[in-house]
Amino acid sequence: MTSGGPDRALLPTCLTAALAALAPAVAPGQSEDADRPAFSDVVDVQLVNVEVWVSDSRGRPVTGLGPEDFEVREDGDPVTVDFFSEVTDAVSARPLEAGVPAPEPASTAGGAVAEPAHLVLYFDDLHLGPASRKQAIEDLRAFLDEEKFPAERVLIFRQDRDLVTEAYFGSSREELDIALERIGASPGMGGQSQQAKRLAVQRLNQLWQDARVLASSGSSRRTTAPAPCESFVRRALPEVENAARIGRDRIGATLDHLTTTVRFLAALPGLKTLLYISDSLERSPGADLRDFITGVCPAGDRFRSLTPVEELSTGFHELTRHANANRVTIYSLQTNGLRSSFLSLAEQSSIDFQGANPFNSSVREVERGGMAVLADETGGRAIFNRNQFGGELEQIANEMASYYSLAYRPPHGGDRGEHQIRVRVRGRNLQVRHRRGYRDKSSDQRMSEQLDGALYLGLVENRLGVRLGAGRVRAAGGGKRRLPLHVMVPAARVAFLPFEDKEMAQIRVEVASRHAQTSKVVRDEKTFLVEAPPDRATRLLDLVFNVDIPDGLNLVAVGVRDDATRETAFVSTTLAVGEGDR
Repeated sequence: MTSGGPDRALLPTCLTAALAALAPAVAPGQSEDADRPAFSDVVDVQLVNVEVWVSDSRGRPVTGLGPEDFEVREDGDPVTVDFFSEVTDAVSARPLEAGVPAPEPASTAGGAVAEPAHLVLYFDDLHLGPASRKQAIEDLRAFLDEEKFPAERVLIFRQDRDLVTEAYFGSSREELDIALERIGASPGMGGQSQQAKRLAVQRLNQLWQDARVLASSGSSRRTTAPAPCESFVRRALPEVENAARIGRDRIGATLDHLTTTVRFLAALPGLKTLLYISDSLERSPGADLRDFITGVCPAGDRFRSLTPVEELSTGFHELTRHANANRVTIYSLQTNGLRSSFLSLAEQSSIDFQGANPFNSSVREVERGGMAVLADETGGRAIFNRNQFGGELEQIANEMASYYSLAYRPPHGGDRGEHQIRVRVRGRNLQVRHRRGYRDKSSDQRMSEQLDGALYLGLVENRLGVRLGAGRVRAAGGGKRRLPLHVMVPAARVAFLPFEDKEMAQIRVEVASRHAQTSKVVRDEKTFLVEAPPDRATRLLDLVFNVDIPDGLNLVAVGVRDDATRETAFVSTTLAVGEGDR
């Protein structure tokens, strides 16, 4: 596998009609209207891969375990571990060359060829302030300088309201440093979030003071006035709801962008570690402000059920199950570390309630809630209460390099549902960490996600040995050009099934193009039914796919799947079309 960023891929080479000359003798694909063999009867069962980290009561890694030491259950029922290995060199492992088939996974009796580990640095600028990120960036630079992890296998995202790729896989150490410097200079929006919460606390405090004055003045005039708690809670609820609404919107954007990132990484084989870098990620926005209400007005506890606090459990569940299906392990790094209390001493003295310390604790708990869920559900770790991160980064690299790799055939046979995973070590009191569940996916969904990785990140996985060629470009109207794209697949890599008096293969081709200037994406797919050529050992199957693309530079990703074996390949290239193509 080779990889490279799409921005760089758009620069060096443009695919032109001359590439068609690269093709040797080919066998054309037949019309998809012909009668087909029963390819739909092929069982699409994907192995479930589970990376497992085992440690003793003191947190030290436990090595030397065998397959007989592990018990794996899916949805409470035991499953048989079909493939097992103790991986020790995933960081130093090299990727496969393009077009070279991957080795078969090792059985429980043999050793495994480690798949190379990849690291994604994800900076959440919606929840990250400039001051707290400074130390994290310094420690990341020092970690990369030590060369304990290959720079070319690091991907950097920065997210605010948009998702920005700051450095692609394949970047040099210098390019990573430039990206980190760019991120360090970004103002971030986490400080705005903290300031908004402080203002909300000030407004709630003023509402409480007003309620007390109103109750006191009513009592002195011997008139009926609402009790301070009743009046306060009624007026405070809209404040909490407003803060919670803003928080839900901000957190929803983060979950959406993380889901997109996980989708892109589907094309990358092996273990992917995503380091989520942030000051906070709330699962229940507004819960700390609710606790503020019950702190200043204990009687307000009876209004707790009316307080508009909504957990975002569904959004976190969707994200983590998606990450688990794509073998993405999330480590959460809280950058503000051992900071002082949320309320300063001056702020605490201006609030006449006895719950300042509980409120500060509530803020810390709420800020960490979502970060803990991301790590716990995907088999990673949440890193809190640290002011320096070098030791933690080194430990993460060690865990990326060494783990137990288990794989089993799911008993449900691909039902597209959600399933829980539980792993334990038999007969020993050891701590076991792993992803807790996953969502099964159809082969079409997997292919679509992997194609996105090729389109947006330039990822290539070419086990079928696919080659691309191009025919003559013609005008297609509407400022577009029609290009016959020749998708050439070695017949020897394809499975042909008996059908009547011949052998046939069914090959699905999906194409996605993205315009370099407008970023507009166009997708299309086609299924080819191909008869086995007599010289299949040397013949290329020529599958012609007409692509309509706008004038200018376009990044094109092509996904190919052999429907009989479900083997897939993904390649990408650049196409430049314009006035000279008429």
